[in-house]
Amino acid sequence: MKKLFLLLILSFFSAQSFAGSCPDGSDPVKSISDDGTYFVYNCGGSSNDSSSSTNSSSTATTSSGNESSNGINTYGGSGYIFESERPNFDSLRWSLYRKLHYRPLSGHRFYSVQASNPSNFQFDLREDKYIKQQLQTTPLLSYLLYEDGKIVVDEITPKDRFGDMFSDSSMFHSMSMGKSITSYLAGHAICEGKIKSVDSRLDWPILKNTLYDNQKLINLLNMASGDKAYSQNDESNESIQSRMATEFKGSKKSIHQYHYTNLNTNLVLSYLLYTYGEDDFKRLFDDVFKKKVGIKNEVWLNKTGGAEIDEQSLGHQFFTTRYDFLRIARAMLDDWENDTCVGKYLKTIHERRISKNGAQGNTGRVGMPGSYGGFFHTGYKGMENRPVMGMDGAGGQTILIDFKRGRIIVTQAVFDNMKFPGTAVGYDWEKISYERIKNGKPASKSITAKTIDPVMDPQELILHNEARRESDRKAKEYWDEYYDKIFFGSSADGSMLLSEDFENLDERDILTDDRDDTWHVKQDSDGNSMYCNKNVITTHDYAHFNLGSENWRDYSISYRMKFTPGRGGELETHIRKNSNRQGEYRSVIDSMMGYTYLKYVKGADRINKKIANGSRAPIRDKWADIQLIASGNNISYIVNGKVVASTEDDRLKKGAVMFAVTSKSELCIDDIVIKKETPKVE
Repeated sequence: MKKLFLLLILSFFSAQSFAGSCPDGSDPVKSISDDGTYFVYNCGGSSNDSSSSTNSSSTATTSSGNESSNGINTYGGSGYIFESERPNFDSLRWSLYRKLHYRPLSGHRFYSVQASNPSNFQFDLREDKYIKQQLQTTPLLSYLLYEDGKIVVDEITPKDRFGDMFSDSSMFHSMSMGKSITSYLAGHAICEGKIKSVDSRLDWPILKNTLYDNQKLINLLNMASGDKAYSQNDESNESIQSRMATEFKGSKKSIHQYHYTNLNTNLVLSYLLYTYGEDDFKRLFDDVFKKKVGIKNEVWLNKTGGAEIDEQSLGHQFFTTRYDFLRIARAMLDDWENDTCVGKYLKTIHERRISKNGAQGNTGRVGMPGSYGGFFHTGYKGMENRPVMGMDGAGGQTILIDFKRGRIIVTQAVFDNMKFPGTAVGYDWEKISYERIKNGKPASKSITAKTIDPVMDPQELILHNEARRESDRKAKEYWDEYYDKIFFGSSADGSMLLSEDFENLDERDILTDDRDDTWHVKQDSDGNSMYCNKNVITTHDYAHFNLGSENWRDYSISYRMKFTPGRGGELETHIRKNSNRQGEYRSVIDSMMGYTYLKYVKGADRINKKIANGSRAPIRDKWADIQLIASGNNISYIVNGKVVASTEDDRLKKGAVMFAVTSKSELCIDDIVIKKETPKVE
């Protein structure tokens, strides 16, 4: 109740409220699914369609949910949900919690732009019943329509949907909308003379002996750098420096055709950092976001997840609030309308757009635009020659700007499958964004230059942002405990958290998260299914997969493992693993000599320290039974029923699981069982 009281005090600033075990203060209710095969968790304060959403998605939850006992599918624990999934309501809420409070921790924070002189908005609001309906029944979080220099539709998810988590002050990810924001920064770099033009060539030493060396900037801006044969690992978190020195070393570019990759954008953004130097690049951020855009809150930018502190390797995901995303788009519109230097840049990249050649299909949200220019989608069906440029990010983060008619539409969502017409698991982007831009009338008046009128004095702004940050901290604390109670609160010692034997996968989805596609299920001669790393040599030292929840606190994991004869190596099992580089405990065993030990690793602080030596346990190429127990401060490592290493360490309280095997090895894992452990009271 003390935490609740603190949150309510802060609600004046954040417009958020939190209560009890469930958002409405009621106790969690656990019931049996309609088919009697699993438990379903529901809060009484969920929206009216919560129950129906859960039931309608029961098949998906049963088959693929990492936490089927409570109806929440964690989809590997990161919060990211693939477009092919059909998440239920409670899984969407879990995803939002992860995206709000953990995704910003996915890499070293490069810079946080602090507001100083926010620009104001004019409002001429009208009720839009269809938008309200979308917010009440779909994963849509926010909708803003800006036209004739005013916000005319301003709707946000209601409290009984996602509004107890998401508010006007929520810092949310841009996803690939950050590509277009990167382009906007590149335009400013050209206008400041740091780069001559879009045809300037990249002269960065780390690009030597790669296909990107001496490439024209426009090729990368248009996703046409000729890297299709090399950029298949598009979700890699490795630093730019590491990737250029390994997987792209000696690479040769192919033809300059559209091929969408994250790497092109990260290269451009990191090249800007190299060109400016860190201090001057941060000055550019301040000039663009503080002075020109006039943000009210903050803008965050992180390095790529695997980048070291001293590496110039930026990821293109920006974090800011719903109104500040609109402010960024409005600044672009103002530049275009007033034909500023940056406005001329925007017109240039639109003129230099290239055809997608059907690379992203011709249906769905990213299939509607037939061309691409300067990290913007354009050439939308029915508007091929109109300067309509779109920012599009996974999960439903979109901004459409009609530069000719002075109209902007901004959407944010927990999830979207990018298909239309709208389905049970997606919002109707075609109707609420595309059609309203396509059919919208020309602006009733020309857009004039924006003046930045402070909406609050500097001291008030400081207090506002301090309260917002404190509210976010308290909210994270609250929701951490909220989901801890769901996952652990009523679980008895020894209760099952996860079980995966890799059987019957044509009837269900696998519970592992293998983002790099380095593992597969195969059968032995007896027909037993097991999980093995693929017989390929990757550019990484280890082939890995994840499972479980970062909310798991005290638990044991047991499994069987076996190295292929002649392909032995080293296996690491990570427990209490937090978000990228935030820390984990690791058990290590090698196949030949059987050396074992435990270590503590925290990449963010460059800590990789052995915390317990283990006795030898040679396993060779035979099946071995492995168990790890994390209970309170006690960590034990057991091989074939014998404790080989144990220690006490209190630095990490909770986290998920990861397996990692040396990539030149070949290992199979089977019969993974994870159970709750209750710390023993002395």
